[in-house]
Amino acid sequence: MGSSRRSWFPLAALGFALIVMVAVQLVPADVRVAQGYQQGYQLSPGPHGLGTGGVGGTGRADNELSGVAIGVDVVPPATLGWLAGLACVVLAVAAWYWRQLRPPRPGRFLLGTLGALAAVPLLDLVGALELRLPGDVRGALVAALGLLVLAAYERSWLLAAVAGVFALVTTVFLPPVPGALAAAGLLFAAAFAVLLRPRPDGPAAA
Repeated sequence: MGSSRRSWFPLAALGFALIVMVAVQLVPADVRVAQGYQQGYQLSPGPHGLGTGGVGGTGRADNELSGVAIGVDVVPPATLGWLAGLACVVLAVAAWYWRQLRPPRPGRFLLGTLGALAAVPLLDLVGALELRLPGDVRGALVAALGLLVLAAYERSWLLAAVAGVFALVTTVFLPPVPGALAAAGLLFAAAFAVLLRPRPDGPAAA
């Protein structure tokens, strides 16, 4: 089914995306806010607040709305632009595998690509609303899940190990920005390891 030597490109693409995400994060905050870069699932109070408790008798309803807002606001938004970065990686990897495989059923391949692209925001939404995970944890776990899917397709224990270490580095051991840089280094090292590994089936192997 798979040829693990092809996996150098997805690893390098994700590593490059992490570098770009960190570079964008280093842009001054006012510029990023003006561009709508920051992402998250939250309800923000209006300019005059939600709970007014005025004469109109809306205090209870406003307090309930405030409770909803507070309940959603506890989910921190992402520091890094995981959604945009992962969407770009999915498209780049799909183009790479299209070139490598020349799929005999292009319609099915395109549907699979669209499904993978749609799964990124859906999984992120589930992680926010159901699991209450911070944005950077959600993005890192979605990326790690993608690496596991790639490992299963390519039947590579190396990719599975990289996915596990990637998840630990980006969600447990380091803050978002240092974790992304460390994970990028891990991914580039794994990509070089895949490229430098000798082909067991000779030069004809893909």
